[in-house]
Amino acid sequence: MPATFHFYLREERPNKRGLCPVYLRITHNRKLKYLNTGIKLTPSDWNPAKEQVRKSHRTYNKLNQELDIIRENASSAYRELNREKRASADAIKKRLEYASKDNFFTLADEYLETLDSAGKFWNWKQTKVAIQKIRDYHKSDHLPVNLIDADFLTKFQGYLLKKNKPSTILKNFGNIKNVLNLAVRKHLLPANPMNSDDFTLVKNKAGDSKTKLSLKQIGTIENMKLKPGSNLWHARNAFILSFYFCGMRFGDVAELRWDNVKNGRLEYDMNKTGTSISIPIKDGARKILDAYKEYDNNGYVFPFLSDLSDKEQENPRLVRKRISSWNAVVNGQDSDGKTTGLKAIAKKANIDEDISMHVARHSFAQYGVNDKEIPPYKMMMLLGHKSVKTTMQYLKSLDLKTVDNVMDEIF
Repeated sequence: MPATFHFYLREERPNKRGLCPVYLRITHNRKLKYLNTGIKLTPSDWNPAKEQVRKSHRTYNKLNQELDIIRENASSAYRELNREKRASADAIKKRLEYASKDNFFTLADEYLETLDSAGKFWNWKQTKVAIQKIRDYHKSDHLPVNLIDADFLTKFQGYLLKKNKPSTILKNFGNIKNVLNLAVRKHLLPANPMNSDDFTLVKNKAGDSKTKLSLKQIGTIENMKLKPGSNLWHARNAFILSFYFCGMRFGDVAELRWDNVKNGRLEYDMNKTGTSISIPIKDGARKILDAYKEYDNNGYVFPFLSDLSDKEQENPRLVRKRISSWNAVVNGQDSDGKTTGLKAIAKKANIDEDISMHVARHSFAQYGVNDKEIPPYKMMMLLGHKSVKTTMQYLKSLDLKTVDNVMDEIF
């Protein structure tokens, strides 16, 4: 007897969000095998009589297309195996599982594993976030790469625009593009749909500037009375030290050791670029360092990594994950009536700007160029950039004083 294929919803296996998996039941010679399609739905979105996703689901059309493709692939696998006289429910299932490797999320996992193996934690994390956004939009773990075209990307971008800034969307699409490039290299796509003339990627609004604080605002934060040893105290101190240490990135602040403080200078290699930094320690930074001398943080200045064993400190991925967790704590949150970290500090200081650790870096750059008139190429060296073009991204706007001084020099 020929093989038969039917879809059904496993209502007895809902996940935490109440979504149930759609399975394909393969029957051949009275033997049954079951294949998880990767599609998850609420029972109300499934039509068991038609074996289809109801129109009540936002992406019902695409999901039904996926089911049609799976059914056709199953029929094709049966015909091929039958000609070879090797047809069985188990063989059909295995053939389909092999064919499912063109799933976007399968490719994404492969790409993430590559980043993980290379120790590129930040890229791994950002890519994982971008992939999860596609999964949330598509509402399925099964997404054939050939369904990702200019129309899909345009609608996905519209979905993101409701919740994300253009700059965030650009980062998301940059990571997604890498996965699609992998699909092209594996000959699963003829070309990357992001390069299509039918798709236009959002751009940052002209004139947008990076968030930065004035020296007066920095001083207000620096002089706040906070409980020593509290998370708020550590967050404030990390932010201010970053400012005085030429916009030191949080990862470098977290890994700052007393060994890096030598003869009145700070000496370290930037994690992101590997650039060697050696700068004099000025009064503002020295004041914060002095406040931590009485603490035993296992060789670190701050306590963020102090509980890691010597062996754990040698695990780059573990260290990156710990830094990422503490970065979230230090930056804080403002939701459900609860304000923490730098967001709470900004609120206490009556600062309207949404500040984070990276704002200390932008503030240092803007203060140096606008107030102290440091040339961008010198600022490039202080920030540890390899190109002045990167530095200029930090300097989206110049204040009137700088403009007036430049005009005086010209005329």
